[in-house]
Amino acid sequence: MRGEIPLSEKILQTLHNLCATAPDLARRSEELAQVLQLNISEIERILDGYGFEGYVESFADSEGKKRYYLTGSGIIKVCALFT
Repeated sequence: MRGEIPLSEKILQTLHNLCATAPDLARRSEELAQVLQLNISEIERILDGYGFEGYVESFADSEGKKRYYLTGSGIIKVCALFT
C-alpha cells in the first residue's frame, strides 16, 4: 500500500476531484488554497511548475484571478496515481 502522497500530487488530485478539466471548469488558486489549507503562492508555484511540464494550463479570469485546469496529460498523471 502506498503511503502519503506528495503535496504536489495532492494538488493535482484536488483539481481532478473538483472536475477542473477544461477552461470553463478551471478553479481559482485561492479556492485550491482554501481546500488544501495552504497559501496561494505555494499553490501557484507548484501549479506553474506543472504548467511547464504540460500537466496544467492557467489563465487570468475577468477579475484578474489566476485559474487552473488539468490538461489531458494532467488527467493521465492523476489517474496513474491510483495504480
